[in-house]
Amino acid sequence: MISEFIKGEGVQQALKEIQKGGLSAGFIAGGTEIQRLGTQKKYTKVVSLHSISLDTITSDTQKVVIGAMATFTQMAEDSQVPSYLKEAIKFCGSFTKRNMATIGGNIASLRDDSYLIPTLLAAKARVHIGDISVDGEYSVENIPLREYIEFREHFMGSLILAIELNRPKRIVFSQRFARTVQSPAAITVSFGAGIEEGTLTDVRIFAAIKGTGIIRLKKVEEGIAERQFLTPEDVATVVNSEIAFVDDITGSASYKHYILGSSVAHLYKRCLELTQEEA
Repeated sequence: MISEFIKGEGVQQALKEIQKGGLSAGFIAGGTEIQRLGTQKKYTKVVSLHSISLDTITSDTQKVVIGAMATFTQMAEDSQVPSYLKEAIKFCGSFTKRNMATIGGNIASLRDDSYLIPTLLAAKARVHIGDISVDGEYSVENIPLREYIEFREHFMGSLILAIELNRPKRIVFSQRFARTVQSPAAITVSFGAGIEEGTLTDVRIFAAIKGTGIIRLKKVEEGIAERQFLTPEDVATVVNSEIAFVDDITGSASYKHYILGSSVAHLYKRCLELTQEEA
């Protein structure tokens, strides 16, 4: 239960407040996770980020930088935001939630039914992280989102400042499977790649699987790079051999088994069609 609410006046002050609160303290952005019934984020002290200017979106020919406090609605309406991220935003069917939820909060929550994380990982997004050492020294890191998630414990108490998309020509396709637009998803899967001389390059495939977690399909990526698959449908057998599925409210293990394999095959086929268009 939240017993202390602090209004953040700046990044460094907010970080210091979290540092003083230890594991019982956390940041609050849109509040859609912390204030959700049944949330796992059970803090007694929260530091609000609403007064800190972290909601700007900027771009140049090489990258788009989205402030961590940019809401889903703000991103959906901004022409600088890539279309593949706008498609992922639409996975959130509640307009009220879109007006509240932030890109930084969606990442920091690290939910296994995340709206945006698979898409951002497939896009090879980077995150700008602010931190304060025990000696009070402030620093900012620019790291791959994949690294932030993989070493999440290391970044406990740090603050996501912005998300950077620095591959403007990268293609990303995503699919989400849920009983309704308001329900938690059984699976959200994203396929990202570059295209060079009619060939897919630098493939990244990630899935958020309810009950399993956020995973990378490395065997499929390697198989595509080595041209092991005669048809897109061939990837399904490799996908299914990688995953430990579980039964839960979103669907059975066998259901998740089927839709992940078929959706990766479908997204792979869509990417191959683009290579043929460019050939």
